[in-house]
Amino acid sequence: MSTPLRSLMKTFFFWIGIGFISFIFLKLVLTNKNPAAGLAYSEFQRLVDNNDILSANIYLKQNSAKVYALLRSTQKYVETTIPSVELPDLTRRLRERGTSIKVSEVRGSDWTVIVFMAAPLILLLGFCLFLLRRVETSNRRAQLAGARRSKTGIGYDLHRLEAGRKLIVGGIELPFDKGPVGHSDGDVLAHALCDALLGAAGLGDIGTHFPDTDPKWKGANSMLFLEHAKKLLDEKQFAIEHVDAVVITEKPKLGPHFPKMRAALAEPLGVSAEKIHLKAKTNEGVDAIGRGEAIAAHVVATLSSH
Repeated sequence: MSTPLRSLMKTFFFWIGIGFISFIFLKLVLTNKNPAAGLAYSEFQRLVDNNDILSANIYLKQNSAKVYALLRSTQKYVETTIPSVELPDLTRRLRERGTSIKVSEVRGSDWTVIVFMAAPLILLLGFCLFLLRRVETSNRRAQLAGARRSKTGIGYDLHRLEAGRKLIVGGIELPFDKGPVGHSDGDVLAHALCDALLGAAGLGDIGTHFPDTDPKWKGANSMLFLEHAKKLLDEKQFAIEHVDAVVITEKPKLGPHFPKMRAALAEPLGVSAEKIHLKAKTNEGVDAIGRGEAIAAHVVATLSSH
């Protein structure tokens, strides 16, 4: 529900409440403004004989009747109690004098009448307020859920492979006769992961933060790059939700090494290994990767922020 509509509903229910309170107040004021004066039945008969009764409300009881009458002369109310046997004669005499008569079985108290008349309004108001509270609660939950925004970034890296170099993938060294050519340790998976994280947070790429023209990164451990990326994410209040990566190489087989890779990558990022998912593919003998001359990685990283 939009804010203007919610405000309109609150205003509507507010005025319903004001109207209900005003109704009760006016009912009480009008009821008590002109209270009935008690009369003996003989004195009441005298008023009937003098044609001073303008209207009469008669409330029947078991052996008697209660009469509330409005006087013509003073516009005030009077009340009296008469035996039931006298009622037919009284009503006849009142009608002969043109008095308006209303007969009811029982007269309840003022508060009973008020509550009875207002009960539908009370129920309606309560039900509307209940619905409004439910809607507001649902909106708050939706806002809390929506407040946690998701960001996604992609990363890609490729390195040539040369004989006699160490093959480091995902933070661990693998037994192989070739390794990547690069300014740092050439960890293709860590580099793609770093790019994906930086991209999701809108923080540039690995080349921006660790240029290959800077001698201090010569042969550097790529886990340092991930530690720096994690620090930048923390500063912007981003949390790593999931990492999905695929490494493409003909050899060696990477699957048996994935548990160690996941643990090695998770440590500098400060996340559990379960948040890092790794896959391995070959290029089926196609192009430089297929000929065993290169290794590549693709990574998708999902972040959340408040």
